[in-house]
Amino acid sequence: MTSFFFSPYRTRRKLRGIGGSTSSHTTKSNSYYLLHFLLLLLLGILTLLSYYFYASFLVQSTTSSENFTLIHKPNNNHHDESIQQEQQRQQPKTTEQQQEQRGHHCLNPDFQPEHKVGIWTMLNDNMSYTLGAAKMGRGVNRHTQTPHDLIVMEIESKPLGPEHWAKLSQIGFKRCVVQSIPPPQQTRPDLKEKFAVLHVWAMTVYDTVLFIDADTFVQNSLDDLINMDLNGKTIGVTKDIRARKWVDTFNSGVLLLHPDEKEYQRLIGLLKSGLVFDYIMSDQGFLNEVYKNDWHEIGFMNNANLALYRFQREFWDQHKVSDINIIHYTMQKPWKCKPNGPYGPICKIWIDAE
Repeated sequence: MTSFFFSPYRTRRKLRGIGGSTSSHTTKSNSYYLLHFLLLLLLGILTLLSYYFYASFLVQSTTSSENFTLIHKPNNNHHDESIQQEQQRQQPKTTEQQQEQRGHHCLNPDFQPEHKVGIWTMLNDNMSYTLGAAKMGRGVNRHTQTPHDLIVMEIESKPLGPEHWAKLSQIGFKRCVVQSIPPPQQTRPDLKEKFAVLHVWAMTVYDTVLFIDADTFVQNSLDDLINMDLNGKTIGVTKDIRARKWVDTFNSGVLLLHPDEKEYQRLIGLLKSGLVFDYIMSDQGFLNEVYKNDWHEIGFMNNANLALYRFQREFWDQHKVSDINIIHYTMQKPWKCKPNGPYGPICKIWIDAE
């Protein structure tokens, strides 16, 4: 740094060589020292200022860059949500999700609904009930004009054999294989599989479901029943008779409803909750407890209980037998009926039918 400025030593030597006085030389020397100091101070100040302005410039540049990034940073929330949705879509669906998406609980891939009305029954591996369902199905097809599917609900653990389906397929029954629904422990052993009927609430592929027991006979049109207004109630059924008397409960052998997946889930939840009901009546006892104040009367003509023929004969005789739409052989299964037995004339209707 001293090479750039005047050297005091050199300056003093030059001044002495000229021949000036020592005092004069000292004064001039001090002036040069002061000038040299001031120049160094000025240079230090300029250096500090340059560092300050350079640091300020860097701070402003960094802040501006960060602000620009914040302002212009793309919002990836929607993108992330789309990725998550796609990942969820690609994940295998549970059986329940697949069933809900299909609108039915049928496990067999060959189940193909055709109409918006489904007329259902449920069978086990008893051929007698298959014969009963066959006659019931023929009666439905013969008299009912409303476009409909005939469906047999088959329990996965109790499949029907080829000889059963040889008869049912000729009539047009579709096959729907469902899983058993575990019953309460107190349920009668011979009626434990009956809770599978709850699956019909989940058959949302249909607008209307009419469930009919296989021990029935359809001898007139079901059009009015299928299109019946339930007046805000959840199900359509008819009043029952037990111990030879009318009771406030209903018989669910003929059941009209509009499927609803949420209602199905509610029923399963209630069944698992420990709800107390008349266990000896199996699914019918359960449904009576759930819908005790939520059922619409569909009328005797749509579920003519054979018990009334024997124990409330006066009431039965008030109706013309030929006008009855569905005869329900509760007291004696129609395939066991004898023309000369206690239900002779009513049994003969089923025996003589195709």
